[in-house]
Amino acid sequence: MVKALVAAMWTYGGRALGLGWTVLVIAALGITDYGLYAMGFALAAMVAGPVDHPFNVRSVRVDDQRFERERTARILVGGTVLVLAVALTPAGYIAWFALVIAGGEIVFNAFKSQAVRDGHPDVVMRMDTLRQGASIALGATYLVGVEEPSLQLASLCYVAPYAVILALTVPKTFAAGPALPGDRREISLLVFENFSNAVYVQGDVLLLGVLTDSTVAGYYSIASLVGWAVAAVGQSYAQTYHQRLREASGAVSAGPSLRSTTVLAAAAGVVVLVVGLVLLVTPAPPPMAGAVIAMSTFVFLRAINWVFTTVLYLQERDRERVRANATVAALKMVLILTFVGLLTPGAAGAIGTALASVIAEAVLFVWFHRALYGSARSSAERS
Repeated sequence: MVKALVAAMWTYGGRALGLGWTVLVIAALGITDYGLYAMGFALAAMVAGPVDHPFNVRSVRVDDQRFERERTARILVGGTVLVLAVALTPAGYIAWFALVIAGGEIVFNAFKSQAVRDGHPDVVMRMDTLRQGASIALGATYLVGVEEPSLQLASLCYVAPYAVILALTVPKTFAAGPALPGDRREISLLVFENFSNAVYVQGDVLLLGVLTDSTVAGYYSIASLVGWAVAAVGQSYAQTYHQRLREASGAVSAGPSLRSTTVLAAAAGVVVLVVGLVLLVTPAPPPMAGAVIAMSTFVFLRAINWVFTTVLYLQERDRERVRANATVAALKMVLILTFVGLLTPGAAGAIGTALASVIAEAVLFVWFHRALYGSARSSAERS
């Protein structure tokens, strides 16, 4: 729990920097440009996530020799995506920015993978926050120091630290020869799982932008940013149990208790609720404040679902997670189409999208809870 809280402090410090960066981008470039920036980030997650996910999952459950070989392949894949980003620069801002972020994050995840494997989320989050701080410092210096800044150059400043990370990570490729993260069946399952996750996590921003405009997408993106940032405490808490769960073959009893997880999740949800209520009495756009308030329930559910997901990873129940994530991703997109298209058009679409997130997350909670605590095997473990 202490490790999780330290990790959360680093995470929230980074998210506070991120929110400050968001405010600065909006002030300097406008909410419309920020919406484009958010859509680029969303597309980056949909590219990087499926490619990197097999490496990420296996990094916590394979032996040391295999881990080093797969880490080498992971670095090479991330570097290839970065080269592709440079080649596709003329294709437009969103494509270029998405690929640079995707490639940079894959390489950075390889750099952090040993700490993730060893169950040190505090170290991982510290590295994340330092990278983000460097990116924001460079971007903010540009936005403040130039009379008429552009989104393209601000983004270039933001991604510059990935070049340093790449230089620090490349030497790790000499530790072992590259290897694929599992066989074809396992890779396919994990790629599809994360594609579903990417659609679930970032597809809402893109779909909302298509249904409305980049301004409304910007409103919801801010609410989503706050929600996912606070809910990350559940993921950090679960990561501290990696080694115990690996040694116990994923036994539920070796992971976090349901009681402590629920208490932590409830506290996280209250934090977001307070933020939303405060926004209501500020000049912030009401649709954005309403979306943040709705996301407080999402945060409670997501923090618990992070823990459930981690246990399922270590149990190697990939097919169960794939079915669940694909189902809720499709459900969420249908709900957004329904809410934004029929019930909450215009700026209120940000609130409708947040409500769709809550409903989809609740379905995922029920699914994972039954998978872990409803089976005869889980009941035997608890007894």
